[in-house]
Amino acid sequence: MRRSFFPIFAATLALTFGVISCSTQKPPGNNALPTESVRTATMNITPGVEVLARMALPDGFVPAPDYPPMWLQAGKEIAIAGTRNGHTVVMGYAGIGYRTERVIAEDGGVGAPDGTIVDLAVSPDGMVLALAVNKPKDRRLDVITREVISEGAANPVSSFDGEFESVSIGWLGEFIIPLALRAPAESEAPRAPATAPSGSASLPTGAASSGLYTINMSGVVTTGYLKLNCKMSQLSWSPEGIVAVGAGDANTPVIILDREKETCQRLNAQAPIRVLDWAHDSKSFLYAETNRAVGTGIYREDLASKTMRLVAISSGAAAFVGNDQVLALGSGALTFRSAHAAPDGPIRAEVALSNPNGNETEISLLGFNSTPAMLAASTMTYNRATDTAAIATFGPSTEGPMRKIVIYSVAPKRAFLVAFGPTRGAVAMSWSPRGRYLAIADGDGTAAALTIISPPR
Repeated sequence: MRRSFFPIFAATLALTFGVISCSTQKPPGNNALPTESVRTATMNITPGVEVLARMALPDGFVPAPDYPPMWLQAGKEIAIAGTRNGHTVVMGYAGIGYRTERVIAEDGGVGAPDGTIVDLAVSPDGMVLALAVNKPKDRRLDVITREVISEGAANPVSSFDGEFESVSIGWLGEFIIPLALRAPAESEAPRAPATAPSGSASLPTGAASSGLYTINMSGVVTTGYLKLNCKMSQLSWSPEGIVAVGAGDANTPVIILDREKETCQRLNAQAPIRVLDWAHDSKSFLYAETNRAVGTGIYREDLASKTMRLVAISSGAAAFVGNDQVLALGSGALTFRSAHAAPDGPIRAEVALSNPNGNETEISLLGFNSTPAMLAASTMTYNRATDTAAIATFGPSTEGPMRKIVIYSVAPKRAFLVAFGPTRGAVAMSWSPRGRYLAIADGDGTAAALTIISPPR
């Protein structure tokens, strides 16, 4: 990948990018990056950015990019999911400066003493961690809940006999855990839905069928079952918890599932996809096809009208902001043809803010160059309380691809480079509940860290 140029910084303590309107000004010129200050595991924090805490993660730990840092107990603890020596582990950091470390769950340990964690999700109030634990010796899947304020062992609340190709767990409100299972095709004869452990609802015995299960934790535990005429895959639930999107995989199409209507339908997208965000009213969602690193696009799907609209080309970063607007990272000069023809060619990194209909779009330059391949590998997380997005993206340099963490404040259209460094390992980010702090977990197997910053506004 070729070097282009780095951003010019304004002469302020916050070190803001020169974010400018594409129609009125030229991009800034070539300036050196600021000197090193605090380091995460693989990046430098920009001088002037407040660092609340920086904790080294266990040796050999690699954060899981699909599981951003989880803010537990109203932000009193942060949980980081990842792998260590090939095993899944969830670390917790709490107390003064978040320096009290513990293991919340791990393969062969707490939460999964006789199995492996295949999926996990934290409750909306941040008080309970739900684990889907595979027990191959017993040919069984357990759903285990761990109250994060408890130091005791976690116990299964529901069990499902059989082996499964796909397992997806989540939360629908504070008491209902949805579990989507897909059994191997050759074992899809009609069967009883599941078995239940002692103390929970009594269900018929037999290997569990594919479909959607709902485990109700309000009072006596009950497990419902919904068999749908579609193959299950990793689900992304809408905010209201009625509709979910199945991401699909090599052998499974993308679906839209409606548990209220007990229906599912195929989405005209090439599987697998990654759901980037849901509109706050659950009527639309953004997604990117992930089978093509370059040349793919971000799309907006409106459920009521069943219409799809292209948002950005060769990008993996977008979110709903404000009143149903969409903020997306990309480059206005890109076409599908040019992205395919020159995936490593220099292009200007831009953010676009478009209205719900997509007929009005305001584009601003971020002040540095990227490439189609780098934009496609980017991610974004948005916080509604502060109207601020955190973007993990990349830019070329003489030493190779350079990772950049950029904070973008939507209303004033201001961007800040808060972290940068050579592209190594994985990075996962999330905002605190009120959006005041950003947690960054990064690591490459050699070193890993959790860093909490207070970004400039």
